Amino acid sequence: MFLDEAKINVKGGDGGSGIVSFFYTRGRGKKIACGGSGGKGGDVIIKTNRNINTLYGFKKKIHFKAQDGKSGMSNRKNGKDGEDLIISVPVGTIVKDKRGNIKADLKEEGSRTVTAKGGIGGRGNYSFVSQKRRFPSFAESGEKVDDIWINLELRLLADAALVGFPNAGKSTIISRISAARPKIADYPFTTIVPNLGVVTVDDESFVVTDIPGLIKDAHKGIGLGDKFLRHIMRASILVMVLDGQKILEGNGSIVKTFDILREEIKLYDSSLYKKDYIVVVNKIDLISDSDRLENIKKQLEKKSRRNVLLLSAFVGEGLKELILVLYQKIKEYKNKLIEEKDRQLRSREKVKVYTTRRSKLEDDKLEVCKQGSEYIIRSKKLERIVSMTDMENEEALEYLKCRLKKMGIGDKLKKMGVKEGSNVVIGSLVFELKE
Repeated sequence: MFLDEAKINVKGGDGGSGIVSFFYTRGRGKKIACGGSGGKGGDVIIKTNRNINTLYGFKKKIHFKAQDGKSGMSNRKNGKDGEDLIISVPVGTIVKDKRGNIKADLKEEGSRTVTAKGGIGGRGNYSFVSQKRRFPSFAESGEKVDDIWINLELRLLADAALVGFPNAGKSTIISRISAARPKIADYPFTTIVPNLGVVTVDDESFVVTDIPGLIKDAHKGIGLGDKFLRHIMRASILVMVLDGQKILEGNGSIVKTFDILREEIKLYDSSLYKKDYIVVVNKIDLISDSDRLENIKKQLEKKSRRNVLLLSAFVGEGLKELILVLYQKIKEYKNKLIEEKDRQLRSREKVKVYTTRRSKLEDDKLEVCKQGSEYIIRSKKLERIVSMTDMENEEALEYLKCRLKKMGIGDKLKKMGVKEGSNVVIGSLVFELKE
């Protein structure tokens, strides 16, 4: 079954904990710290796979968790890192957060993105040995990570997209110009899922798709086509397929159909409306009056400011011209993309750009929120440090105090308006801010 939307829950593996361990040398009985550190938790990675063409697999399974890191061992042995969990999705999948913001657009085979990072491993007591602290009797816990919900949205990768009212003959066209074999019948909404077909021109090829027919107010959710408009967002060119049978109804019915199609696309997405398009009148084998057909063609060309193609997919008339026009338009579009990429690369060579990882910026961010008489500190970095500290170990708490002081947290809080003597909360830690 075809499914183009899914909501899944992902969680990176928790970090392994460090341990407290000592060994004693023979004879002298010398005490030496030797507790190893925990391993890093595995990441959850989403990766494209060309052998998958639907998100249907996520209908049965929605929870995904990477492997936890192993705890450290004695004799300075570190725990093993947890294995990454790779989730396979179709090429063309977009990853969004719970708010709908796009986090990754996976348009190529093998594209990947880390959606949930694993927790870092806690350090064993061997890592805390120093001149002042020769026999540390504390270790860090592994970082615990939260699960998150993400949305997956599939957008098919097609060069050309056929758009039209139900029963306009889109499925017949795609079946005649490619090897695709969609369901075809003489009633509306025969197509209930997008169809893809590969069209070959000499030694080259391009991909065409047709989506369920649009009707008036489709952008409001009426009919079926609005659910699949996302699949034509990547297309180089749109093909507005009009039902030639409408000409027999008179009163400019076919011109009104064209206006409705353009309006629905505009209301759905302005960038989609700006895409290049061609106009095709299908089923011309049903029109015996050539003068009437030519008059309609001129009206549509005036309205669209484009040459209008006349064809009959049923008898094969005009299909070769359609293929040639699509091939030329798609080639021009791809050449423009290549030129634009080259221009961007040349401009980058002239300017040195320094970037900072987004994750690092988020870790360093520090916010203060006052609740009653307490100041709540929100900082990923500080909350991680506190959560990995053994709060029941006095030596670990003393090390935490020294670490916060060395980081200058007290001075930063004072600059942010936290007064001396105030109660400060960082995660599970509550302390009084003093000189």
